[in-house]
Amino acid sequence: MLRSILIPLDGSQLAERALAYATALSVSTSARLILLRAISASDTKGVAARYLFDTAAELRARGFVCETVTPLGSAAAWIAAEAGVGPVDLVAMTTHGRSGPGRWLFGSVAESVVASSPVPVLVERAWQPIRREPLLTDQPTLLVPLDGSTFAESALEPAAGLAEDLGAELVLLRVEHAATDVLRDEYGRTVAYLDELEDRTEQLAGDYLDQLASGARRRWPGVPIHTKVQFGIPAASIAEAATTTGAALVFMATHGRTGLRRAVMGSVAGQVLERGSTPLVLIRPSATPGSPDPGRLTSSTRKSNMARSGMTTSMIPSLRAVRSRL
Repeated sequence: MLRSILIPLDGSQLAERALAYATALSVSTSARLILLRAISASDTKGVAARYLFDTAAELRARGFVCETVTPLGSAAAWIAAEAGVGPVDLVAMTTHGRSGPGRWLFGSVAESVVASSPVPVLVERAWQPIRREPLLTDQPTLLVPLDGSTFAESALEPAAGLAEDLGAELVLLRVEHAATDVLRDEYGRTVAYLDELEDRTEQLAGDYLDQLASGARRRWPGVPIHTKVQFGIPAASIAEAATTTGAALVFMATHGRTGLRRAVMGSVAGQVLERGSTPLVLIRPSATPGSPDPGRLTSSTRKSNMARSGMTTSMIPSLRAVRSRL
Protein backbone atom coordinates (compact mmCIF):
# COMPACT_ATOMS: atom_id res chain seq x y z
CA MET A 1 0.00 0.00 0.00
CA LEU A 2 1.26 3.46 -0.90
CA ARG A 3 1.14 5.31 2.44
CA SER A 4 3.77 8.03 2.08
CA ILE A 5 5.88 9.66 -0.63
CA LEU A 6 9.19 11.43 -0.03
CA ILE A 7 9.85 14.45 -2.27
CA PRO A 8 13.37 15.99 -2.12
CA LEU A 9 13.33 19.73 -2.86
CA ASP A 10 16.09 22.32 -3.17
CA GLY A 11 14.06 25.52 -3.48
CA SER A 12 13.96 25.49 -7.29
CA GLN A 13 10.92 25.23 -9.55
CA LEU A 14 12.56 22.36 -11.39
CA ALA A 15 12.79 20.23 -8.24
CA GLU A 16 9.17 21.08 -7.46
CA ARG A 17 8.08 19.39 -10.69
CA ALA A 18 8.17 16.07 -8.82
CA LEU A 19 5.27 17.37 -6.71
CA ALA A 20 2.98 17.06 -9.74
CA TYR A 21 3.41 13.29 -9.77
CA ALA A 22 3.46 12.90 -5.99
CA THR A 23 0.17 14.77 -5.63
CA ALA A 24 -1.41 12.85 -8.52
CA LEU A 25 -0.55 9.58 -6.75
CA SER A 26 -1.82 10.95 -3.46
CA VAL A 27 -5.19 11.85 -4.96
CA SER A 28 -5.98 8.16 -5.49
CA THR A 29 -4.16 6.70 -2.49
CA SER A 30 -4.35 9.46 0.17
CA ALA A 31 -0.61 9.00 0.61
CA ARG A 32 1.12 11.40 2.99
CA LEU A 33 3.68 13.76 1.38
CA ILE A 34 7.05 14.23 3.09
CA LEU A 35 8.94 17.28 1.82
CA LEU A 36 12.68 17.15 2.45
CA ARG A 37 15.25 19.87 1.94
CA ALA A 38 18.76 19.08 3.10
CA ILE A 39 20.70 22.12 4.29
CA SER A 40 24.35 22.60 3.45
CA ALA A 41 26.81 24.65 5.48
CA SER A 42 26.22 27.64 3.20
CA ASP A 43 22.42 27.50 3.50
CA THR A 44 20.32 29.35 6.04
CA LYS A 45 18.14 26.94 8.00
CA GLY A 46 15.43 29.53 8.60
CA VAL A 47 15.07 30.23 4.89
CA ALA A 48 14.92 26.53 4.02
CA ALA A 49 12.41 25.81 6.78
CA ARG A 50 10.24 28.72 5.70
CA TYR A 51 10.32 27.55 2.09
CA LEU A 52 9.14 24.07 3.08
CA PHE A 53 6.55 25.51 5.49
CA ASP A 54 5.04 27.65 2.71
CA THR A 55 5.13 24.78 0.20
CA ALA A 56 3.50 22.41 2.66
CA ALA A 57 0.87 25.02 3.54
CA GLU A 58 -0.12 25.32 -0.11
CA LEU A 59 -0.44 21.55 -0.39
CA ARG A 60 -2.46 21.29 2.83
CA ALA A 61 -4.81 23.95 1.50
CA ARG A 62 -5.42 21.62 -1.45
CA GLY A 63 -6.30 18.79 0.92
CA PHE A 64 -3.00 16.89 1.07
CA VAL A 65 -1.43 15.60 4.28
CA CYS A 66 2.15 16.91 4.52
CA GLU A 67 5.13 17.02 6.80
CA THR A 68 8.52 18.65 6.33
CA VAL A 69 12.10 17.66 7.11
CA THR A 70 15.12 20.02 7.03
CA PRO A 71 18.22 18.04 8.05
CA LEU A 72 21.76 19.39 7.89
CA GLY A 73 24.13 17.54 5.60
CA SER A 74 24.30 15.62 2.34
CA ALA A 75 21.07 15.61 0.35
CA ALA A 76 21.68 12.11 -1.00
CA ALA A 77 22.47 10.68 2.43
CA TRP A 78 19.40 12.18 4.06
CA ILE A 79 17.06 11.14 1.24
CA ALA A 80 18.19 7.52 1.59
CA ALA A 81 18.14 7.72 5.40
CA GLU A 82 14.63 9.16 5.51
CA ALA A 83 13.43 6.43 3.14
CA GLY A 84 15.00 3.83 5.44
CA VAL A 85 13.97 5.25 8.81
CA GLY A 86 10.48 6.50 8.11
CA PRO A 87 7.48 4.68 6.65
CA VAL A 88 8.30 5.84 3.13
CA ASP A 89 7.03 3.76 0.21
CA LEU A 90 8.24 5.87 -2.73
CA VAL A 91 10.76 8.63 -3.46
CA ALA A 92 9.71 11.12 -6.16
CA MET A 93 12.47 13.35 -7.49
CA THR A 94 13.37 15.44 -10.51
CA THR A 95 16.45 14.64 -12.56
CA HIS A 96 18.10 17.98 -11.92
CA GLY A 97 20.31 19.60 -9.33
CA ARG A 98 21.78 23.01 -8.70
CA SER A 99 24.24 22.33 -11.49
CA GLY A 100 21.48 21.50 -13.96
CA PRO A 101 19.95 18.30 -15.34
CA GLY A 102 23.25 16.66 -16.26
CA ARG A 103 24.62 16.96 -12.76
CA TRP A 104 21.68 15.30 -11.02
CA LEU A 105 21.17 12.75 -13.77
CA PHE A 106 24.78 11.60 -13.81
CA GLY A 107 26.01 12.96 -10.49
CA SER A 108 26.26 11.93 -6.89
CA VAL A 109 22.73 12.80 -5.70
CA ALA A 110 20.71 10.51 -7.96
CA GLU A 111 23.48 7.92 -8.00
CA SER A 112 23.47 7.64 -4.21
CA VAL A 113 19.69 7.71 -3.91
CA VAL A 114 19.14 4.94 -6.47
CA ALA A 115 22.04 2.92 -5.05
CA SER A 116 20.85 3.06 -1.45
CA SER A 117 17.11 3.71 -1.46
CA PRO A 118 15.20 0.79 0.04
CA VAL A 119 12.08 1.87 -1.87
CA PRO A 120 11.33 2.58 -5.55
CA VAL A 121 12.41 5.96 -6.93
CA LEU A 122 10.13 7.83 -9.35
CA VAL A 123 12.30 9.93 -11.65
CA GLU A 124 10.82 12.98 -13.39
CA ARG A 125 12.77 14.50 -16.26
CA ALA A 126 13.26 18.25 -15.91
CA TRP A 127 13.60 18.67 -19.67
CA GLN A 128 10.24 17.01 -20.52
CA PRO A 129 6.69 18.43 -20.17
CA ILE A 130 4.91 17.35 -16.99
CA ARG A 131 2.53 14.47 -17.76
CA ARG A 132 0.47 13.88 -14.63
CA GLU A 133 -2.90 13.51 -16.39
CA PRO A 134 -2.44 9.77 -17.17
CA LEU A 135 -2.19 9.14 -13.43
CA LEU A 136 -5.53 10.86 -12.83
CA THR A 137 -7.61 8.75 -15.22
CA ASP A 138 -10.13 6.21 -13.90
CA GLN A 139 -7.77 3.37 -14.83
CA PRO A 140 -4.14 4.41 -15.38
CA THR A 141 -1.76 2.13 -17.25
CA LEU A 142 1.54 1.00 -15.73
CA LEU A 143 4.11 -0.50 -18.10
CA VAL A 144 6.57 -3.17 -16.94
CA PRO A 145 9.27 -4.14 -19.50
CA LEU A 146 10.63 -7.66 -18.94
CA ASP A 147 13.53 -9.47 -20.57
CA GLY A 148 13.19 -12.95 -19.09
CA SER A 149 15.52 -12.36 -16.14
CA THR A 150 14.54 -12.54 -12.47
CA PHE A 151 16.32 -9.20 -12.13
CA ALA A 152 13.87 -7.45 -14.48
CA GLU A 153 10.96 -9.33 -12.92
CA SER A 154 11.70 -7.67 -9.56
CA ALA A 155 9.89 -4.58 -10.90
CA LEU A 156 6.64 -6.53 -11.18
CA GLU A 157 5.76 -6.63 -7.48
CA PRO A 158 5.98 -2.87 -6.78
CA ALA A 159 4.21 -2.14 -10.07
CA ALA A 160 1.35 -4.52 -9.28
CA GLY A 161 1.10 -3.19 -5.73
CA LEU A 162 0.75 0.37 -6.97
CA ALA A 163 -1.68 -0.74 -9.68
CA GLU A 164 -3.85 -2.24 -6.95
CA ASP A 165 -3.76 1.03 -5.00
CA LEU A 166 -4.55 3.17 -8.04
CA GLY A 167 -7.11 0.91 -9.69
CA ALA A 168 -4.68 0.75 -12.61
CA GLU A 169 -3.99 -1.87 -15.26
CA LEU A 170 -0.62 -3.49 -15.92
CA VAL A 171 0.94 -4.06 -19.31
CA LEU A 172 3.80 -6.57 -19.30
CA LEU A 173 6.10 -5.87 -22.25
CA ARG A 174 8.72 -8.11 -23.83
CA VAL A 175 10.92 -6.57 -26.53
CA GLU A 176 12.69 -8.94 -28.91
CA HIS A 177 15.27 -8.09 -31.53
CA ALA A 178 13.93 -8.53 -35.03
CA ALA A 179 15.39 -11.42 -36.98
CA THR A 180 17.92 -10.25 -39.55
CA ASP A 181 18.97 -13.50 -41.17
CA VAL A 182 17.69 -16.98 -41.94
CA LEU A 183 18.57 -19.79 -39.55
CA ARG A 184 20.92 -22.38 -41.07
CA ASP A 185 22.23 -25.69 -39.82
CA GLU A 186 25.89 -26.70 -39.69
CA TYR A 187 25.79 -27.63 -43.37
CA GLY A 188 24.43 -24.26 -44.46
CA ARG A 189 20.96 -25.55 -45.17
CA THR A 190 18.09 -23.21 -44.39
CA VAL A 191 16.23 -24.33 -41.27
CA ALA A 192 13.89 -21.38 -40.76
CA TYR A 193 13.10 -18.18 -42.62
CA LEU A 194 12.72 -14.71 -41.11
CA ASP A 195 8.95 -14.86 -40.74
CA GLU A 196 9.20 -18.29 -39.12
CA LEU A 197 11.87 -17.07 -36.72
CA GLU A 198 9.78 -14.07 -35.70
CA ASP A 199 6.67 -16.20 -35.26
CA ARG A 200 8.58 -18.65 -33.07
CA THR A 201 10.17 -15.86 -31.06
CA GLU A 202 6.85 -14.10 -30.57
CA GLN A 203 5.22 -17.33 -29.40
CA LEU A 204 7.97 -18.04 -26.86
CA ALA A 205 7.94 -14.46 -25.60
CA GLY A 206 4.15 -14.52 -25.37
CA ASP A 207 4.22 -17.79 -23.42
CA TYR A 208 6.72 -16.29 -20.99
CA LEU A 209 4.57 -13.19 -20.42
CA ASP A 210 1.39 -15.26 -20.10
CA GLN A 211 3.01 -17.37 -17.40
CA LEU A 212 4.03 -14.29 -15.43
CA ALA A 213 0.64 -12.68 -15.95
CA SER A 214 -1.15 -15.79 -14.67
CA GLY A 215 0.88 -15.79 -11.47
CA ALA A 216 0.33 -12.06 -11.00
CA ARG A 217 -3.43 -12.38 -11.52
CA ARG A 218 -3.60 -14.97 -8.75
CA ARG A 219 -1.70 -12.69 -6.40
CA TRP A 220 -3.44 -9.44 -7.40
CA PRO A 221 -6.87 -10.64 -8.61
CA GLY A 222 -8.30 -7.15 -8.89
CA VAL A 223 -5.59 -5.84 -11.24
CA PRO A 224 -6.23 -6.14 -15.02
CA ILE A 225 -3.04 -7.48 -16.61
CA HIS A 226 -2.25 -7.49 -20.32
CA THR A 227 0.78 -8.66 -22.27
CA LYS A 228 2.53 -7.20 -25.29
CA VAL A 229 5.38 -8.52 -27.46
CA GLN A 230 7.22 -6.03 -29.63
CA PHE A 231 10.18 -6.30 -32.01
CA GLY A 232 12.89 -3.67 -32.18
CA ILE A 233 15.63 -1.97 -30.18
CA PRO A 234 14.77 -2.35 -26.47
CA ALA A 235 14.99 1.26 -25.26
CA ALA A 236 13.27 2.72 -28.31
CA SER A 237 10.59 0.04 -28.24
CA ILE A 238 9.89 0.60 -24.54
CA ALA A 239 9.53 4.34 -25.10
CA GLU A 240 7.25 3.67 -28.08
CA ALA A 241 5.14 1.19 -26.09
CA ALA A 242 4.79 3.70 -23.27
CA THR A 243 3.36 6.18 -25.76
CA THR A 244 1.05 3.78 -27.62
CA THR A 245 -0.37 2.29 -24.42
CA GLY A 246 -0.75 5.71 -22.79
CA ALA A 247 1.30 4.52 -19.82
CA ALA A 248 1.38 6.78 -16.79
CA LEU A 249 4.57 5.18 -15.40
CA VAL A 250 7.24 2.75 -16.57
CA PHE A 251 8.69 0.39 -13.94
CA MET A 252 12.24 -0.94 -14.40
CA ALA A 253 14.86 -2.58 -12.21
CA THR A 254 18.34 -1.13 -11.94
CA HIS A 255 21.65 -2.39 -10.54
CA GLY A 256 21.73 0.34 -7.90
CA ARG A 257 24.63 -1.26 -6.08
CA THR A 258 27.06 -0.10 -8.77
CA GLY A 259 25.75 3.43 -9.01
CA LEU A 260 23.59 5.29 -11.45
CA ARG A 261 26.26 6.20 -13.98
CA ARG A 262 27.61 2.68 -14.43
CA ALA A 263 24.43 0.67 -13.95
CA VAL A 264 21.64 2.87 -15.26
CA MET A 265 23.30 5.17 -17.75
CA GLY A 266 24.27 3.11 -20.78
CA SER A 267 21.85 0.33 -19.79
CA VAL A 268 18.37 -0.09 -21.22
CA ALA A 269 16.89 1.67 -18.18
CA GLY A 270 19.35 4.52 -18.66
CA GLN A 271 18.49 4.89 -22.31
CA VAL A 272 14.78 4.93 -21.49
CA LEU A 273 15.43 7.55 -18.82
CA GLU A 274 17.45 9.66 -21.22
CA ARG A 275 15.27 9.38 -24.31
CA GLY A 276 11.75 8.59 -23.10
CA SER A 277 9.07 10.96 -21.86
CA THR A 278 6.99 8.79 -19.52
CA PRO A 279 8.03 9.05 -15.83
CA LEU A 280 10.26 6.15 -14.84
CA VAL A 281 10.15 4.24 -11.56
CA LEU A 282 13.51 2.62 -10.77
CA ILE A 283 13.64 -0.35 -8.42
CA ARG A 284 16.79 -1.68 -6.78
CA PRO A 285 16.22 -5.42 -6.31
CA SER A 286 17.54 -7.43 -3.37
CA ALA A 287 21.24 -8.09 -3.87
CA THR A 288 20.90 -11.87 -3.58
CA PRO A 289 18.07 -14.40 -3.98
CA GLY A 290 16.19 -14.85 -0.74
CA SER A 291 17.23 -11.46 0.62
CA PRO A 292 14.54 -9.41 2.36
CA ASP A 293 12.35 -7.33 0.11
CA PRO A 294 14.00 -3.87 -0.26
CA GLY A 295 10.77 -2.18 0.79
CA ARG A 296 10.59 -4.18 4.04
CA LEU A 297 13.84 -3.50 5.83
CA THR A 298 15.23 -5.49 8.70
CA SER A 299 17.56 -3.72 11.09
CA SER A 300 20.61 -5.27 9.43
CA THR A 301 19.62 -4.27 5.88
CA ARG A 302 18.67 -0.79 7.09
CA LYS A 303 22.13 -0.35 8.63
CA SER A 304 23.74 -1.62 5.42
CA ASN A 305 21.77 0.83 3.28
CA MET A 306 22.54 3.71 5.62
CA ALA A 307 26.23 2.89 5.60
CA ARG A 308 26.20 2.86 1.80
CA SER A 309 24.68 6.34 1.78
CA GLY A 310 27.10 7.75 4.35
CA MET A 311 24.70 7.65 7.31
CA THR A 312 25.21 6.06 10.71
CA THR A 313 22.67 4.67 13.18
CA SER A 314 23.65 7.43 15.61
CA MET A 315 22.07 9.93 13.23
CA ILE A 316 18.60 8.33 13.48
CA PRO A 317 17.63 10.12 16.72
CA SER A 318 18.60 13.47 15.24
CA LEU A 319 16.49 12.79 12.17
CA ARG A 320 13.46 11.92 14.30
CA ALA A 321 14.06 15.01 16.41
CA VAL A 322 14.16 17.22 13.34
CA ARG A 323 10.86 15.77 12.14
CA SER A 324 9.19 16.11 15.52
CA ARG A 325 10.00 19.81 15.75
CA LEU A 326 8.40 20.64 12.38
